[in-house]
Amino acid sequence: MATRKADAMAKRRSGRAARVARPGYAMVSVSARDANGFVHHYDDIEASLDSLREAIAILQRTSARDDAAPGDESGPLS
Repeated sequence: MATRKADAMAKRRSGRAARVARPGYAMVSVSARDANGFVHHYDDIEASLDSLREAIAILQRTSARDDAAPGDESGPLS
């Protein structure tokens, strides 16, 4: 019974079974919307929690820097 419940919990909305991350890691899904409204989806990746925290911090710093520089609407997805 517990196995069925775990299997059901590992299912994604799309119906595919989700991978489970190893201890100390996380499964990361990334989607980004560009200036034209297009959404870019990237494959799931398994990343260490330290790498994930560092990546988020970089994105936050970059976002704050870009917000402080008016007039430049170009970016890595344009």
